[in-house]
Amino acid sequence: MKTPKSIPPSVHVQPLEREQLPVAPVACSSLAELIHSLGTRKEVAEAWKVVPRTLALRMQKPETATLEELQRLAVLARLDLPTVFELAYYQMQHPVAVPAPQLGRPKQQH
Repeated sequence: MKTPKSIPPSVHVQPLEREQLPVAPVACSSLAELIHSLGTRKEVAEAWKVVPRTLALRMQKPETATLEELQRLAVLARLDLPTVFELAYYQMQHPVAVPAPQLGRPKQQH
């Protein structure tokens, strides 16, 4: 097995297909960004076959993901499994702030 890189991986992911206009691929360098870039949490959870709470936990702590979940995510994102591992591993070594639950602009806290 090759040693993971110390620089952040960068992949471009096409969001899940919707009945809207096509969306350009999104650059991702962590598992959280990958999951977020695929669509809304509800859409991704349904397509990934996990409950929304599990999805949120995997975004916060990628080390909790099972091999089966990562395999399904790779298929969903149209990436190879080693790339998904690399995104998860990099995030485990360099924690990131989890993106806001909604696509687009984050909600303002008062």
